[in-house]
Amino acid sequence: MKVSSHTIVVEDYPQCGEHLVYSTRTQALVKIDQRVKDAMEALETEGSRSFESEEDLNRLHKMGILVKDEQEEREKLSHFLNQLKYGYDNSTFVATILTTYACNLKCVYCFEESSRENTRLDAEAQKLSVEWLKRRIERLGYKGLLLNFYGGEPLLNTQAIEYIAGEMKPWCESKKIRFGMSLQTNGYLLTPEIVDRLKILGLLRVRISMDGLQETHDKNRPQRGGGGSFETIVKNIVACVDKISISISVAYIKDRIDPIKDLIEFFDGLGILSKLGNFHCSPINPTLGPKGNPEAIQGAACMCNHEDTVMASATRKIKALMESYDLKYEMGMSTNTCSLVRENSGVTIDQHGQIYRCNSLLGHPEFAIGDVRKDTFNETQKMFRDLDVWQQCPTDCTYLPMCSGGCRLMSFVGGHKNFKIPSCKKPYLNEMAPEFIKRDYDRLVANKSKRSTEPAPA
Repeated sequence: MKVSSHTIVVEDYPQCGEHLVYSTRTQALVKIDQRVKDAMEALETEGSRSFESEEDLNRLHKMGILVKDEQEEREKLSHFLNQLKYGYDNSTFVATILTTYACNLKCVYCFEESSRENTRLDAEAQKLSVEWLKRRIERLGYKGLLLNFYGGEPLLNTQAIEYIAGEMKPWCESKKIRFGMSLQTNGYLLTPEIVDRLKILGLLRVRISMDGLQETHDKNRPQRGGGGSFETIVKNIVACVDKISISISVAYIKDRIDPIKDLIEFFDGLGILSKLGNFHCSPINPTLGPKGNPEAIQGAACMCNHEDTVMASATRKIKALMESYDLKYEMGMSTNTCSLVRENSGVTIDQHGQIYRCNSLLGHPEFAIGDVRKDTFNETQKMFRDLDVWQQCPTDCTYLPMCSGGCRLMSFVGGHKNFKIPSCKKPYLNEMAPEFIKRDYDRLVANKSKRSTEPAPA
């Protein structure tokens, strides 16, 4: 037996002499005492004799924290990565629907702006999309469907939302398939009346993009015809927050998170902060070039936002900010394989009925993997699926099971201008993984404590 290369040990947490052990392959997380830690460290010299308890040895092996030898390590890793590539979770199929490429705002860093078209998902494409979704769900046996309506600005074409949801909701109910939908919007057109109409059709939550307070927001996200958008968006949030779950997306530059902090304080002053859902905070990305020339990268300087030390600093600041306000936020250890390299990941259907795996490739039909007029994917899908860039990485990299070689988009826009080079974030993960693991452990303990204090069902 040996400690797997894909095992992380966080020492002396939650207390001195207690240690957290995490597998990046199986995502198993367990707390061990000093006796077990010493036995793990002695495996190399003493073998299995270092363990007083065979039960402990077998348990850690089953979790993937220990492996028998290098051969088992390689076999387990290969099997795991192939499962990510070809397998899928049939609990829920997630499909993003681009109702229109048009937008009423002109955001300064929008990745769609360079290939913007003022076109909508028309009646024929809507009907074909519904038929494609039904066939896909039945063929792969999904037990749930989540539609995410997107744009451009999706509320510029509410008819498409109402038609597609109006068709899919009763169909799913007749098949005993769970149905829900979400909306990703700039919030300018989100009125209580719209929310009421869409809730009847299964709307569960709304995600609104903002850029800090009025001066910053209106500078970065002006109306396409001129003028600010902040006041109207805030008015709509206040009017709708008691009707539907609303989360907020905020972009930042480097580790300057003041716009996020200012926005949180603003909502707190309005008395609605506790009613909001998650805050989704992400660095601004470079984007592909204009249609027909994706290699002409736009905003290449934004790669500075993804430098490992900058990302670590931003992550820590955001974590501290969210915890100071007791806000929900997404941060932790998880497998995050790029959707481009998975056979059965979710899809995005654009306004022409073309199918993509990654929203950041929208507007570039050469990167579409299929079309709702056909059930089979094209050769581009196979090209993405079979990139296998992880084979260029050291197999003993601790984080290889988590990233499979990293984000393909980041490889393209980060200077390589192709999808075939790994995008490595190991320095960032080396710094942040222990903190993520501690957070995951604390969350598990808190959830267990909450469950134990809840009254038993009658």
